[in-house]
Amino acid sequence: MSSEASIEVWLDEMSSLVPRFVAEFEARHGYPPGEHYVARSTDRSSRDALAAILCDRSARNLIEFYSYVACVSLPDVGPGFFIQEAEEVVSGLRGAQPTCVSGPPDTPIVVFGSDGGGALFAIDRRTGAVIRLAGGSLLGAAYEVGKSELQVVARGFLEFLRSLRDGLE
Repeated sequence: MSSEASIEVWLDEMSSLVPRFVAEFEARHGYPPGEHYVARSTDRSSRDALAAILCDRSARNLIEFYSYVACVSLPDVGPGFFIQEAEEVVSGLRGAQPTCVSGPPDTPIVVFGSDGGGALFAIDRRTGAVIRLAGGSLLGAAYEVGKSELQVVARGFLEFLRSLRDGLE
């Protein structure tokens, strides 16, 4: 199955799972849920701008994702998951977010989201793995982390999306 088909299937599944998750949340947890949504993309210009600067094979699924999805907010799934809009990712690559993880060797990254506690989600531009960065420090474009502050959460972006879906079931 192509990444495009996988993302379309994921979006369709999320469109039915999110409302059900929200409807059942308060009865399960005893407090009301935050604002949960998966916003469909209506404009490809930000996605095209991202594709123009991010030509890595390891990030092609992220670029394809923005053909269909504008952003994601899942504050009550795990630690919270928020996927930024494509224009924010572009801004991050231009200096608003770290673009590498320091340490031998430096690892180029593209930040695309965060969790509810301040950690960042990024794609390792060498391997395509999705990593979670927490507790490090930002020095210029480099995010300095210790071993415990960098966690591989998925081998790739599609696997990361599947884990978000699974968190709603």
